[in-house]
Amino acid sequence: MGSTYDKVKIHEALELLDAAAADGHSDLRDIIGDGYESLRDFASSLGADAQREVMGVYRSGKTKVRAAAHQVDGHVHNNPWSYIGGAAAVGILIGVLIARSRR
Repeated sequence: MGSTYDKVKIHEALELLDAAAADGHSDLRDIIGDGYESLRDFASSLGADAQREVMGVYRSGKTKVRAAAHQVDGHVHNNPWSYIGGAAAVGILIGVLIARSRR
């Protein structure tokens, strides 16, 4: 790779993907659409050797994200009530916080 800035940007994109994989399935679709598109645009501005290296990282990251999304999807299908309860709890918490902020 050319510069430290290039390596930092790629590392930040991969960290963002890892965080999304830990958070859940719905976030992954947004990250794949937004994060990887910007990574692809960034890669197109680099030289041929660097571009091949970045695209290898892209393919590897994309495979890992899809595998994580599939795993999360299976877990949600096997335990739907725990996720429904969690979503309800988060909704109640947000409602309480909104009600307090309006006082």
